[in-house]
Amino acid sequence: MKRPGGDKRGSAANRRARKWWMLETFGTGRKCPCVHCGKRLRFSTVEADRIIPGGSYARNNIQPACRDCNLSRSNNPQWRRGA
Repeated sequence: MKRPGGDKRGSAANRRARKWWMLETFGTGRKCPCVHCGKRLRFSTVEADRIIPGGSYARNNIQPACRDCNLSRSNNPQWRRGA
C-alpha cells in the first residue's frame, strides 16, 4: 500500500536531511517552532508541511509543523489554526 505523497517524500535519508534543514533554518538547529501554533519541535516531532499542498518537498515549499497542525491543515492552503 502506498502512502499519499510517498513517492515525493524521497528516501529516509532525504527525510532526515529535510528535518535537520528545517530545525537549522527556522530555529536553533535543535529546536524550531511550528509555523502554525508555535509549539516547540525537535527532530522527533517536526514534520515537513508543504506550503503548496501536493507540491514537491523542495526547500522552498516546506515549513516546519507539528503533527496536529499538519494533519488538520491537510490539503487546504488557507487553513489557519483556530479559524
